[in-house]
Amino acid sequence: MEWINQANDKAHSLNEIISFYEFYEELKKNPTQHIRPTSVYLKDMMNYFGKDENSDYNLFKKDDPDAPAVYGQKRIQRQILQNLRNFEEEGFNSKFILLVGPNGSSKSSIVKKIMKGAEEYSMSDEGVLYTFSWIFPINNVVKGTLGLNNKSETQTLNTFAYLDDKDIAAILTSDLKDHPLLLIPVEHRQKIINDFFKDSPKKLEDLQKTYLYRGDLSKRNKMIYDALLKNYKGKHEDVLKHIRVERFVISKRYSSGAVTIEPQLHVDARLQQITMDKRLASLPPSLQSLNLFSLTGEAVLANRGILEFSDLLKRPLDTFKYLLMTMETGTINLAGVLTELDTFFIGTSNEVHFTAFKQHPDFNSFKGRFNFIKVPYLLDYKEEKRIYDKQVKDLSDRTSFEPHSLESIAQFAVMTRIRACMGKHYDDSKLTAIVTGLTPLEKTYLYSKDHILPDRLDTESSQILKHGLNSIISEFENDNLYEGKFGLSPRDIKNIIYKLTDSHKNLTFIEVIEYLGKLIQKKNEYDFLNMSTHGDFHNPSRFLELIKNDQVDKFDKELRDAIGLVDARSYEEYIKKYVDHVYALINKDKIKNNITGKYEEADLNFVKEFEKSIKLKESPEKYRSYLISKLGAWSLDNPGEKLNYMSVFPELVEKLQESFRNDQKKVIKKLTENLLVLQNDQSKNEFAKLSEEIRELYESTLSNLKKMYGYSKPASLKLINFLAKEKKY
Repeated sequence: MEWINQANDKAHSLNEIISFYEFYEELKKNPTQHIRPTSVYLKDMMNYFGKDENSDYNLFKKDDPDAPAVYGQKRIQRQILQNLRNFEEEGFNSKFILLVGPNGSSKSSIVKKIMKGAEEYSMSDEGVLYTFSWIFPINNVVKGTLGLNNKSETQTLNTFAYLDDKDIAAILTSDLKDHPLLLIPVEHRQKIINDFFKDSPKKLEDLQKTYLYRGDLSKRNKMIYDALLKNYKGKHEDVLKHIRVERFVISKRYSSGAVTIEPQLHVDARLQQITMDKRLASLPPSLQSLNLFSLTGEAVLANRGILEFSDLLKRPLDTFKYLLMTMETGTINLAGVLTELDTFFIGTSNEVHFTAFKQHPDFNSFKGRFNFIKVPYLLDYKEEKRIYDKQVKDLSDRTSFEPHSLESIAQFAVMTRIRACMGKHYDDSKLTAIVTGLTPLEKTYLYSKDHILPDRLDTESSQILKHGLNSIISEFENDNLYEGKFGLSPRDIKNIIYKLTDSHKNLTFIEVIEYLGKLIQKKNEYDFLNMSTHGDFHNPSRFLELIKNDQVDKFDKELRDAIGLVDARSYEEYIKKYVDHVYALINKDKIKNNITGKYEEADLNFVKEFEKSIKLKESPEKYRSYLISKLGAWSLDNPGEKLNYMSVFPELVEKLQESFRNDQKKVIKKLTENLLVLQNDQSKNEFAKLSEEIRELYESTLSNLKKMYGYSKPASLKLINFLAKEKKY
């Protein structure tokens, strides 16, 4: 069977066994890959998966059944990566990373993605990890060299790594997955590392701070090494024969380098003597006298990987006080045995428990050893929408999500999470006037990755708002009631989607608004519904009104395009003519008439007519000056490129299109009235009463709505009806 061969190949790769000498050869070939602490390993892992065109790490976008994709949390990703870089500088993982945020804000999902990424990376050639075990052969293989008698015989093997099970008396694994590099005595190891990285002084400086440079084997491995070395009269090569270097992979499922500690009370690490263990009887006499022990527990299993404390602050504080010393020294004390760890410590907590934690007398002690990273709900509705795309796709067999329906849900969710801008936080009076006038929907559009500015603003105001965007985004970052701390959670939204699909075959924004209108009456179930209103903010009924009006306008434009009411003018030529005449007016130049070849005065009437059609709201002189400045800036940024006026001035195209649509309202009204004849029964008799022109228009419009935007026929008719009522066509 083919699958057996494939499984065998994979198993052979992941269960690689080599001798210490072979490992050393691998080490010499690629020291950078094999000599790196966990902080560097995880940093390399994130880079291994690459970035997209928006500089988002692909790791978090990968969708796995046990580690769903995380969208829109770029800031948190950057902060985690920065902490890893800091740990690299310090030489060990010196801080506990605590992700803090409201329930359902993707804290645990972020940790899952890091664990899943580390798991996949450890299976790759670039992310290979090694540890080792001690192999003790039976007497027939090697006799008289392990304290069995005084006479030593010549050995023919230079390693016991490849012995069959029948030839092995005992195997002792490395509980902490010790790095094979630590088998080299520290003074020699340091010289080797110095030689490896003599041409990379910064890399060497960072490595010199790590346990791989200055540390040693864990206590049990050290005891075994020293006992064997004594027995072999100081011959290190004989000790290293007992080493079997093994590849290991990170696995959360099997608690190997990726472990989650739940908030229930239990000990995170334990030390247990193995004096009575049956394995001891198989060990050579030189080791049987040692007081050997084994380490167990989550902190041990997670070494050289990731240890997550889920809902850390639900545990009594005394149960994790040991983390203070661990973060300071990189070690953990187990029954007097000081054990060095190479673990990335990360945890999660909700806002309620974190608020209580800050009141604790010991909080300041923890604050020095913890890095708190806020994980709010998303404020970008487009990223919010991506969270539910897979759910919607899975539900498509029972419900058709019409265009903008999911968008409406995502916008409502974001609007429940944002606050009104406060004038006292801004120094610029013009910016203050603009931001305090933003509606919740306008702020939602502004927060999207495209940073969509309100259409109602003139050019100057748009530029002021654009330049003040960072101030708006960061306004409440350090406030106790920061944006994204409250509002509907993704878990709530997923439940809403399931309930909507239970009762609707075709789901438009109309059904979404109707359902949300009922939901906002349930003040006992959602805290955000009990917040004091601030104008339109924290005012859910107003949110729905804003969304409804916006979606009606969108469908109005889509319907006009589907009907085929297209402006016959060439926007490119039309805008070029306007810009040419504006340039001539400002510079008091003349324009060449391409027909007569003569130079003529700029046509001021044409300029005014153009500005009237785009409903210019500001001073014409100021706008014209801005237009020429923008054109000049484009030319400087794009030397030698052919000028495309529609690309440079997309806002003019949109305004011209809107002007054309407004001129066609009578036509739209007549068409919608005829289309609505078919709203109820769509019978053949009703259809036959219509003129052939209208029948063709009916078919083509519904077909275009389907082809151009994806609307189903029932949804199109429903929305046309709704549009006619709202716009009073």
